[in-house]
Amino acid sequence: MSTTTTSRRPGHGSPSASSNGHGTHSPTMVAPPRKRVRLPELAIGVFVVVVFALGAVLWHLSSVEKSPALALAGSVERGETITADDVRVVDVASDDALATLGETQLNEVVGRVALVDLPAGTLLTQGVVTDPVAIGEGDGVAGLSLDPGQYPALGIAPGDVVNVVAAVDQPATENGAEVDRVIARSATVFAVEDLSGDRRLISIMASEADAEAVASAAGSGTLRLVLVAP
Repeated sequence: MSTTTTSRRPGHGSPSASSNGHGTHSPTMVAPPRKRVRLPELAIGVFVVVVFALGAVLWHLSSVEKSPALALAGSVERGETITADDVRVVDVASDDALATLGETQLNEVVGRVALVDLPAGTLLTQGVVTDPVAIGEGDGVAGLSLDPGQYPALGIAPGDVVNVVAAVDQPATENGAEVDRVIARSATVFAVEDLSGDRRLISIMASEADAEAVASAAGSGTLRLVLVAP
């Protein structure tokens, strides 16, 4: 009787055996553990940084020397006289020395005239005020009621220096000689008062002779003010 032998090829239907008699296994991938963010520790770190930054700012402010200074409590326009009610004392902190006026120097600004428009809060210095115009010996003051166009558009304030000019179509003559149209040169604005509308009453201080000439021509309506350098 013949015997039939059936052969089987490894790998078909059964796991292959290793050299040590055990079957092969695929490697298992293990993921690394995730880092957990600890919110309390993060909040504490932020808090510490903020506290140190705030402390540095407060230390800087406390290390800067503060000194009292004079400032305006309200706005003052150019040419206006500063009164005691216009001034208040403020504390100024700065690393640099400022040319401000202290509270003991109040008399150096009260009664003086503003050289420029000064808004409220402006620190007062010697450079923004001047002495009021005073009438000297041999001087005279004449008043002019002028409409817009007869004085400069940028305005006129006490202390400004002006020429008073007679605006005429033809040169004026006297005994056949042409008369100078400039009635007064380098006159000083003594005072300014607002009238109705934009009309202004401007008082001019000049020598007695020039002031009399200005007053004589004031009613002609031809006078103009020319703002000139001091």
